[in-house]
Amino acid sequence: MRFRAKVLNSAMQVELVDIDASSPDEARRVVASTGARLLDLRAVSGTRRRASQKAFNLSIFNQQLCSLLEAGQTVVDAIEVLGRNDRRGRHRAIYDTVLQGLQHGNQLSDAMASLPSVFPPLYVAMVRSSETTGTVRVAIRRFMQYQRQIDEIRGKLAAAATYPAVLLGVGFLVISFLMLYVLPRFSAVYDDAGSSHHGEAGFVQLWGTFVRENTTLAWGSFFIFCATVLALVLHPSVRNWVYRRMLVTPWIGEKVWVLQLARLYRTLGMLLSSGVSVLAGMRMTQASLPEAMQSDLTKAVQSVSEGKAMSSAMGDANLSTDIAQRLLLAGESSGNLAEMMERIADFYDQETAIWIDAAGRLIEPALMLGIGFIVGAIVLMLYSPIFDLANIV
Repeated sequence: MRFRAKVLNSAMQVELVDIDASSPDEARRVVASTGARLLDLRAVSGTRRRASQKAFNLSIFNQQLCSLLEAGQTVVDAIEVLGRNDRRGRHRAIYDTVLQGLQHGNQLSDAMASLPSVFPPLYVAMVRSSETTGTVRVAIRRFMQYQRQIDEIRGKLAAAATYPAVLLGVGFLVISFLMLYVLPRFSAVYDDAGSSHHGEAGFVQLWGTFVRENTTLAWGSFFIFCATVLALVLHPSVRNWVYRRMLVTPWIGEKVWVLQLARLYRTLGMLLSSGVSVLAGMRMTQASLPEAMQSDLTKAVQSVSEGKAMSSAMGDANLSTDIAQRLLLAGESSGNLAEMMERIADFYDQETAIWIDAAGRLIEPALMLGIGFIVGAIVLMLYSPIFDLANIV
């Protein structure tokens, strides 16, 4: 969420500040960390950021923090150095909030937990678990690797969907141009030539006449349709509905389910490696899953809390496959459950990558053939009256 705060700064001047926070309490903490006095706080609509207000880059923050810690800097000194390094002051409030919490005697995880919009709960939980063993750097490195793996599979999905989306968009625009601009002009020529004297008017004449007589309605409907589709695609509830429908689709749903299982096991493996308990890790992972799978994970959490083995609980909740079951059993017997979960995630990621490549090879030619068939049919309709004219002559 975005909040607009009216504050009294150190120079005794009143100014308006836009703050990105998950709650009003977090926004108040950010203002307090800057040393300003909060006069008024209101939530504002809109999610667009100004060009000068970029989102906080957690990956770069982790890299810089690890480098400073490996160089022998303390956590307090490292955060202070990073805050001073932010010369433009875009995220100075974030560093000041974390530094203020550390100077008050809080742990790094507690200071980060006060900014949930910047530091996700999984990240905070890993840092909190590592503080007891003094392995904060290791935990941060592990989270960086986890984020890279997630971003890699996400990038593959985006790359695979980009070309079909562009192809559909261009094809839709070409077909719309033919139907709303080219076809009406062809029909006017045919009407003037009297191409339909020996029979009933064909589709070209009927559609062309309708568009010419209702130009505003035709083009207005086109723009309204485009705006409606764009609004539906960007609306979160619509995307969630589409995602739920994809999960129950026979072939696509199975692949999406495997993709989510990979994320589930990778997150659990990362948390267990950082010292988080099994039950706590499962509860933290639940929020990152789609709603259709959250209920299944709730059943698994209940089974594990009742004393069932992890492998049995995940199998009963339909959150594993045969290979995952065997690896979980091996991890339970050897006491290395975290490593086995990482292997399960790697296996699922490889299976997803193969499926994405195969689907791309099938979908792209199918789309090209479909769009080409439609365009060809329109062109054939445009030129078919010419043959009628030739027959009349």
